[in-house]
Amino acid sequence: MNIQSLHIKVSLSVAAAALFVVLLSSQFFYQRSYEKSFADSERSVQQLLETVQATAAIAAYVGNRELAQQVVTGLTQNDIVVGAKIVANKEIIGQHGRTNADAKQQLISISLNAPFDEKEKVGELAVVPNFPLIALRARDSAMATAIGLAAQAAVVALLVLILVYWMMTRPLSYLSGRLHRITPGDGNRLDVAGVHRGDEIGLLAGDINALLHTVETMLEEERQLRHRVELLETRFRGIFEDSSAGIFLVRERGTLVTANPAFFHLTGLTEIPQSATGDDNIIARVFLDHEQASSLIKLSLISKRPHSADLRIRTEQDNQVRWVHCIFSPAGNTQQGATVEGVMYDVTQRKYSEERIRELAEKDSLTGLSNRQAAESALEELIQQAPVGGKEFAVMLIDLDRFKTINDTYGHDAGDKVLVTIAARLRKLVRDSDVVARLGGDEFLLILNHAGNIDTIKRIAQKILDAQQAPIEIQPGVLEKIGMSIGIALYPEHGDNALSVRKHADQAMYIVKRQGKNNYAFYDPSDNDLPLTANN
Repeated sequence: MNIQSLHIKVSLSVAAAALFVVLLSSQFFYQRSYEKSFADSERSVQQLLETVQATAAIAAYVGNRELAQQVVTGLTQNDIVVGAKIVANKEIIGQHGRTNADAKQQLISISLNAPFDEKEKVGELAVVPNFPLIALRARDSAMATAIGLAAQAAVVALLVLILVYWMMTRPLSYLSGRLHRITPGDGNRLDVAGVHRGDEIGLLAGDINALLHTVETMLEEERQLRHRVELLETRFRGIFEDSSAGIFLVRERGTLVTANPAFFHLTGLTEIPQSATGDDNIIARVFLDHEQASSLIKLSLISKRPHSADLRIRTEQDNQVRWVHCIFSPAGNTQQGATVEGVMYDVTQRKYSEERIRELAEKDSLTGLSNRQAAESALEELIQQAPVGGKEFAVMLIDLDRFKTINDTYGHDAGDKVLVTIAARLRKLVRDSDVVARLGGDEFLLILNHAGNIDTIKRIAQKILDAQQAPIEIQPGVLEKIGMSIGIALYPEHGDNALSVRKHADQAMYIVKRQGKNNYAFYDPSDNDLPLTANN
């Protein structure tokens, strides 16, 4: 017997449900029947007392012990009473059977009133009920009710099982057996008995037959598609294997699916089977800019179109850094997740050439600082990136004092040495995020990004002036000191564009020149002749 069969499961479920219902209903009706029978017996005792109440009242009123004894003896003749007594004037005038002390049970009593004055109490009639007998009768009655309910529930459950088996389980078992013997594509179909045509079992069989037909159609189409795919695979595998560009397929998390020989040649990786790679993140392993590469992969999956960028890779064999132009395109989904196709071309020489050209275009050849063009571009970019009401930055325009005298006296080599020394000092006094540029001649420009408040800018300007107190050896044994005139303008306080900020820094610098040089000053928008702040 297969315990996993539908019939067994339904039988067990119905049996469990019936048992549960029987237990609940039997417990409920047993308790109710027991309480009702017990209450009926107590009511019978009460009615019995009321029957002899008048006679007992007369006996108590006249103090007739013989009559009282007859009353209590008659009461104990009933099987639900095991003892009785009559009390008059706090004295027992009649008693028969057990007392409450002997039976250790609760008495049921009734007051006895005078025959001619119902308000006058003359005594009390009390009986000891036969509680064991009463309880036994109540249990018997309750048990009979519970057994009757259980029998009815069992009969109903059996009928339900029989109906379920003949109307549902047996036809479904037949359909299941027939379906197991059918192989998709052999042309066989399920047949249904006439009694089930139009009901759910008949509809199920019809849907299964329709599904079998669809499967046969799909199998035929798949055979044709497989033949076409084999032809295309043979054609494109040659392109894939012989391409000079690195072609690879990765999943969203960077796991390598496959790659062509050119990919392994560019990256220096050893060609290993996919089963050996495990969950290795090839993107993090190959690309130095792996976060950018991962972002391009996610972007291509979200936008459903290719995305490209120049990225750096490190070859594993010789540990060299190379530049590749990488194109990521969505390549569909597999059981393991979405896949992306990557194509990479080696553009190392092109990138190095571009960097060299950019360096020559943006660097000062003597000092290695940014030149005028690079400084202006950095200033424009910083203004475009600064949010409205965001942190301000400062522009310092620096002109060297006594530079022309030194250059004319000792020659251009000495002047060049001064410029190189000053450039090194300025670069050392500011942060890497700040811009230090030589605009030409002896003029320098500093852009202090996120400079904070004016006090911070003052401290930086004073540090620059203090650093120039150290003399410069322009020739062997010849030392000279160089002073500086520094003009400072703040963005956006002193201008909302690059031209105005530079112009106002230049105005502040010339005020320092006129007031004695070797100092710094902030641009004062209210007075073009006096600086806002100066180191006096």
